[in-house]
Amino acid sequence: MVDKQEANEEKIVRNGEVKVNVTPDRLEAYLKVISAINGNDATYEDAIRELKKSNVVYGINEELLKEIFENKIFDQEILIANGLPPVDGVDGEIKYFFDTKREIKPKEDEKGNVNFKDLNIIQNTKKDEKLAEVIPPKPGVEGKTVTGKPIPPKKGKKRLLPQGRNTMPMPENPNILISAMDGHIIFKKNILIEIEPAYVVSANVDYSTGNIDYVGSLLVKGDVKSGFNIKVGGDIDIWGVVEDAKIEAVGRVLLQKGIIGKGGGVVKANGDVILKFIENQNVYSKGNVIVGEEILHSKVYADGKIIVKGKKGFIIGGEVVATEGIEAKNIGNYQHVRTEVSVGISEKIKKNIEEIEFNLKKNEENADNVKSAIYSLVTAKFSKKGFSSEKEKLLEKMRRIQSELPKQREEFEKEKENIHRELQKYKNAEVKVFNKIYPGVKLTILDKKYIVNEERTFVSFKLIDDEIVCGKCH
Repeated sequence: MVDKQEANEEKIVRNGEVKVNVTPDRLEAYLKVISAINGNDATYEDAIRELKKSNVVYGINEELLKEIFENKIFDQEILIANGLPPVDGVDGEIKYFFDTKREIKPKEDEKGNVNFKDLNIIQNTKKDEKLAEVIPPKPGVEGKTVTGKPIPPKKGKKRLLPQGRNTMPMPENPNILISAMDGHIIFKKNILIEIEPAYVVSANVDYSTGNIDYVGSLLVKGDVKSGFNIKVGGDIDIWGVVEDAKIEAVGRVLLQKGIIGKGGGVVKANGDVILKFIENQNVYSKGNVIVGEEILHSKVYADGKIIVKGKKGFIIGGEVVATEGIEAKNIGNYQHVRTEVSVGISEKIKKNIEEIEFNLKKNEENADNVKSAIYSLVTAKFSKKGFSSEKEKLLEKMRRIQSELPKQREEFEKEKENIHRELQKYKNAEVKVFNKIYPGVKLTILDKKYIVNEERTFVSFKLIDDEIVCGKCH
């Protein structure tokens, strides 16, 4: 029985063979050498032939293939060839030149103090300023299958220029988006960038908004609360009351209800300032100041005219200076409140004149003091008490100062003459009163002074033959 079984086994003869299996993505090929039974083993050449038959021509591990046959690593599937996977392209992206994740939060200084008035809510931009740049997609790297066929990579997605209203591609580089005007940036749904020329605050300027510094024009539909600052590169239109705040505009300022407070408020404009009333405040305009009701206890300076001709039309208290003239319904009041009005002169020139007058007075005082000091020193020198070397030096110094003081005075007088010549351009400026001017009002036209000593009605004050003359207003 045993002999018969052995005889049957001797009859089984099978040569070794090589099988190759390629994965569906063609990126890997596996090789399996099946052992021979009573036959010849498969050879390295057999493996090469089978690989070619399966079209495996790329990424073959030659060293491993040789090792399989040298060490008879049979009857197991071995990864023998690797393809090259493609490297997909990188999507294009957008580089922003402003803060796209802007948080409204108060600024903190180095010491940890928090300023709730400085919330930095507006992102300003200037015309032609860069807003964003489209970075093109990066190309991928081609792959290859074990059969030698190329595998194309996925292309990176292109990003579109996020061009919204009032923006444009840069002429020299259409991949860069620039602002077409001065304004503030609006980032819409992370898709579009727009520029608005005017910024609108729908409520009050207070701790909810903080101070505002904006390159364009501004509309505030509410009040501006005490202690807050607004600075704009265009016009300002405020519908509510301004309370002891600082307002500054490159253009004009329109305060539909006026400005009031305890003296800390300031309005500065390169254009006209138009408002309902001014009370205990400071206004500076390089244009005209037009007031609907009254100016009370304020300092108001205009390079143009100051006009107060509303229903009340009062200028009471404070100092009002207008280069081209002042027109008001009433100036001063029956209580003779100190009220100063000046025309034909600017705030700057007025300060220069005051400074020169002060310097001339000081020069005169110094001359008297030096003269007295020299007299005392000379008297002491020729007395029998003796004269020290220190006093001799002091006498020399006093004489030197005495010789310099007339030169200083001459320079101050020259400055005064130059200012007087400059003022002649505005010698026709007038103060016009369309109802009453009260006693105690101090008038200045150019560098001439006039104090009103009796109540007058419907009059004008102007310069005639270098004197201030009061006449009927017409």
